[in-house]
This record gives sequence, C-alpha cells and structure tokens, in this order.
Amino acid sequence: MGVVCLLLVSCGYGFRGTTNTLPADIKGVYIPVFLNSTAEPGAEVVFTNALIYEFTRSRMLKVLPESSAQAYIGGKIKRVAVDPVIYATLTQAVERKVTIDLEVSCRRSDNQKILWQDQHLTRYEVYTVTNDPGQTERNKQEAITKIAQNLSERIHNGILENF
Repeated sequence: MGVVCLLLVSCGYGFRGTTNTLPADIKGVYIPVFLNSTAEPGAEVVFTNALIYEFTRSRMLKVLPESSAQAYIGGKIKRVAVDPVIYATLTQAVERKVTIDLEVSCRRSDNQKILWQDQHLTRYEVYTVTNDPGQTERNKQEAITKIAQNLSERIHNGILENF
C-alpha cells in the first residue's frame, strides 16, 4: 500500500481539492454575488453562498474583500428550466427536473487576465411534486441547493486544478 501511495504522489497524482495550480501570488479570492438572468428569485444568493462555503471549507485560498483579493470569481446564472419527468396523469407531473446553466470565470484582480473559465456549466436534479404547492416549492429549492453545491465543488476544483 505504501508503494502505491508513493507511486501516485511521485507521478503527479493527488486527491481532488488538495492541489493549487494558480500562480503563487494568488492567496485570496473575492466572490461577488452571482448575476441572475433568470426569473428564479434568490438563486444568485444560493450559488454565491455555496461557492463561498466551498472555498472556505477547503482552505486552499482565502475568501477576501474585493480590495484585498488577488483574484475574483464572477458567475452568472444563465438559465433555470423546470420540466416534467414522470406523470401521474396526462396533465399532472409527480416528478420534475430543474436544470441550471452557469457561466463562471476566475480573473486576476490586477489585470483581469482569465485564470479559468467555463461558460457552459450545467447540472440538473429531479424533485417530487406533491399536492401541497408549498412543499413542492421547498423540494425545488432543495434541488437547486444540491445543484449549487455540486457546481461549486466543480468550480472550486476547476479553478485550483485547472480542469
């Protein structure tokens, strides 16, 4: 087992979320509130908070105020689509799918040089539709939160590992 670990480390392999390939002078990032080009209220806050949490959790870079950060991560929610997945009758869905498309970039604060970007980050989650509209909305919000968590991890790893 020790030989396998040594071989993996010596070959340049590492565990996801533990490698930082950004320039050495980048010690902290500023994460402003995402832009929201959709009709989904509050989605920008959910995504911004999830990304801040991901960077705070990993401790690979500090999340800093704009004036102190060497880089910033800007994000835009381009699309939120809700589509039926499973029908109970011809007109009533029992499951819906929420799909979210993002555009995200990480740029240097001093010269705006793009360090990493992905203009087509997409993820979906399926949620249950109930007879209670309030519960259905809570289920949808939970699905959006899961999407935000997943995409934030992908953004974090993409920026730090240049994937």
